[in-house]
Amino acid sequence: MYHPLSYVSVICLGGLMLLGTVAQAQTGPRGPDLGKTSSEIGVPQSALQSCLGDRPKPGKRPERPDAGKIASCLSEAGHPSTAQAVEKALAAAARTPHR
Repeated sequence: MYHPLSYVSVICLGGLMLLGTVAQAQTGPRGPDLGKTSSEIGVPQSALQSCLGDRPKPGKRPERPDAGKIASCLSEAGHPSTAQAVEKALAAAARTPHR
């Protein structure tokens, strides 16, 4: 005969496993490595983050960044860069697998 507390512990353990799975699923994919990307372009990470704007809300697919607008924003902030350099760095970040 089973003890009633064994049922409770099995239910609690199952609940904890479910919560862990849900929490992991909500984190979603990480964004590109801004440190590496800003280093490739030759600008501070904070400047690149500022020009990229806010991250999209969870579950919403981000729009493709416009390299020309980002380069213009960086130049206006005192960090001259070209659209080609930004495009190359963004493309490299998109190809890098995230962990």
